[in-house]
This record gives sequence, structure tokens and C-alpha cells, in this order.
Amino acid sequence: MADFSLAITKTLQHEGGDTFTNDTLDHGGATKYGISQKAYPNIDIRSLTEQQATEIYRHDYWDKVKGNDIHSQIIAETIFDVSVNMGVNAGSKLAQQTLKINPADGIIGPQSLAVINVANEDLFIAKFALAKIKRYTEIVTADSSQKKYLLGWLNRALASTASTA
Repeated sequence: MADFSLAITKTLQHEGGDTFTNDTLDHGGATKYGISQKAYPNIDIRSLTEQQATEIYRHDYWDKVKGNDIHSQIIAETIFDVSVNMGVNAGSKLAQQTLKINPADGIIGPQSLAVINVANEDLFIAKFALAKIKRYTEIVTADSSQKKYLLGWLNRALASTASTA
């Protein structure tokens, strides 16, 4: 079974750690540890601690993608990480589409877990990276103000492929 403590370390790095930002082009608004004011309007983002962010990620992301039930650490990490970046429903749906799970409803349940847990790691990671890249380019095509984030998103999408090499 995958280990949340390994996954969260990588995701917190991808999300910029304890740096507080309030980029006007970031649709999430004020952000720290990747936790945005838009997603969590009742939290004081500037005062957010790493422990608080970790608990949010465990409850609202890792648990929702059933990270503990995924056998492969790298597959669990990459589904979790993209769900943090795109949202749980979008990240889960992208994983389901990559594995040709029908319906791709954005909810990781028993059917999805059964397919995820027999997936070839290297093949899944490669196909999932391509799916993420496609999604990021669609975001930028739809909203050119997001172009400044594209290189970071692409690097993040490809980071998981290096882990399996």
C-alpha cells in the first residue's frame, strides 16, 4: 500500500512549500503550501502551518483518491499530486481515462482501484504524463493568462516519469 508521508513530501515541494503568494493571475488567489484562499475561504492562508496543510491534503485529497488502497507508491503519488494541482475530480477522471475505465466519473471506487492496482507502473506513468500535458495545454489554450504556469506544470507532469526510470 502507498504511503502518504512519502507522497506529501514531494507534493509540498511541487506546491512551493511555505512560500506565501498572492499572484493576481493565480485563480486560487492567496496561496501557501499549495492551499488556496479560493478553495479554503475560511482559512487564514498566510498563517497556515505545514501540519495544517498536510492534514488538508490527507483528508481532502489523499483519502479521496484512495491513496492508502493503491498498491504502487508511484501511481498513488502521481494521482494524488495531479489531484492537488487540478482538483480531485479532474485528477481522478484523468487517471480513469488513462486506464480506459468506464465510466470515467472522477471518483476512485472499487472498480477504479481494481484496474489501478493491476496497471503496469511504467506504462501508466508515461501515459498519465501525456494526459496531464494535454490537459495543461488545453488550460492555456482556453486562458492565455495561465501561460506563465505552463513550464512549471509540464515539469511537474514529467517529474513522475523520472521516478520510474
